[in-house]
Amino acid sequence: MLVAVALAVTVPAAVHAESDAELSEKVQFGAALEEVLGHFKALEDNLDEGNTGLATAHATHPIAELYDLIKPTLAAVDPALDSEMRETLGNLADSASTRVDRDEAQAAIDNAKNVVERARAAVIEPALSGNHTVKLEMVTSLMETSAVEYGVAVSNGTIHEMAEFQDGAAFVWRSEQILDTVRDDLGGSDYERMKGIFDEINGAYAQRADPSIVKEQTSRLIGEINAVLGVSEDDGDDLQGYVENIRRLLTDARDEYEAGNLDLALSHATRAYLDNYEFLEGPLIEAGERELMEEIEVMMRKDLRAMMKEGAPASEVSEQVDAILLKMDAVSVIVPEFGAMAAIVLAVGVTAAIALASRSRLVPTALAPR
Repeated sequence: MLVAVALAVTVPAAVHAESDAELSEKVQFGAALEEVLGHFKALEDNLDEGNTGLATAHATHPIAELYDLIKPTLAAVDPALDSEMRETLGNLADSASTRVDRDEAQAAIDNAKNVVERARAAVIEPALSGNHTVKLEMVTSLMETSAVEYGVAVSNGTIHEMAEFQDGAAFVWRSEQILDTVRDDLGGSDYERMKGIFDEINGAYAQRADPSIVKEQTSRLIGEINAVLGVSEDDGDDLQGYVENIRRLLTDARDEYEAGNLDLALSHATRAYLDNYEFLEGPLIEAGERELMEEIEVMMRKDLRAMMKEGAPASEVSEQVDAILLKMDAVSVIVPEFGAMAAIVLAVGVTAAIALASRSRLVPTALAPR
């Protein structure tokens, strides 16, 4: 999963000609590539340990979801390389598995890594990819995703979802690698503070610490990055922002699908899930709405994307989008942290219901105890 990140104001003169939208697209593209590399690391570890199921999971995730984020941008720049990436990632589950010799599997992974690096070079030109601002933005994206994966994977000191735990660990590993590449660009004290927080996070993973601890550590790390980049701090998780992003992205996905832009439609739909809905799953579970959370996840991640990939009629895709948007209206009210506006709307409705009940001397069903 990826998150849209605010661009810092310290972009070097060499890339000033880029619009904010173009820079944001390239940061998101680069972050998706970093997640792919994280999965390759987890794949290698599981192959070494003979974990067939987990190796398969990490081999298939890049082509199953992340490629849909990469494709529109890469295809626009280099169609041949896009086709090569699709084929390489698509074959990885068979060419890099426990069913083949370990050296043969490593050769396939190394080839996939080479394709990723070529895609980075094709889309993110040297002046941008070598910029410490952009690299730190990618670290922010990866670390926010890692904290979400950890929160899904661990509770009460026990790993309940090993694939997600490994995702989180791999994204932390990749983030630390990126940080090391900008060490000379940072002041020594800034680098050491960030490196120290990484040590804390790695220790929390080793101890299977409560997710709240990992979340706090990750927030401190991102705070340090924001201070370096001159980005103002957010006042906590903007859950309502994720809801609005989902609504916008799904609406855009429907429009693009109707216009025949299938790759872009699928990218929007995938981003709605990976970059936004996954950040709402934990709060929904905390609100006692696991069933609703899982229902929306299937509707968005599986059903909608499958319809687009299979070329379903635009009317059916539109109906599916409408159904998801209706569910998101319910999400906005269920989770109390979704902002003051939802609370105000709910309060107005309750006040009106009470007034009506007072006049009729009846208790409205909506207010009856459950």
